[in-house]
Amino acid sequence: EERNRMAREIHDTLAQAFTGILLHVGSITQMLADDSGSAQIYLERLEKIEELARTGLAEARRSVVALRPQLLEESTLHSALHRLVTQMRSTTKTTLIYESKGIVCSLPTEVENHLLRIGQEALTNAIRYANASKILVELVYHDAQCLLRIQDDGQGFGLGSISSPVGFGLLGMSERAERIGAHLAIQSQPGQGTEIVVVVGV
Repeated sequence: EERNRMAREIHDTLAQAFTGILLHVGSITQMLADDSGSAQIYLERLEKIEELARTGLAEARRSVVALRPQLLEESTLHSALHRLVTQMRSTTKTTLIYESKGIVCSLPTEVENHLLRIGQEALTNAIRYANASKILVELVYHDAQCLLRIQDDGQGFGLGSISSPVGFGLLGMSERAERIGAHLAIQSQPGQGTEIVVVVGV
């Protein structure tokens, strides 16, 4: 169990940060190949890479001492998700939309931590594998529950034929949901996009 926990933490922290770095590097490589950008654009991309690298290093240190993710420090889950989507917009041509509904409230630390990680994993998977034109991240606060939805209009997949990276990510999301007593639902079909919904009591 401890090995699984450590593997999940590494996957959800270092892997996500360095995935972002690789996406930025790929973007710069394409820009250089096309030779259509300016030096200022390259500098902005490199600054994003540096920011992601620093985030990855900080997360590695936090994983050792089991502290809250950097995105959640001195902020709510709503703010952290908004910042995450903003950061990821510069790594992809896919339209990323973030919406929040209801009255924002603070949730227990462990709940916010796991919901953020689930959202991060689902968003990263959608960007990398869905071939979507639009991805929606939605956080809804109700009186008795909080709902997190990640929905894309991409190629979808059959739940019985999932590749290893995606499968490990889905397993990690399921384990995180279980740890906070949340209900996780995944709906996807080839050609029909994917919707991941997590509902937890508040």
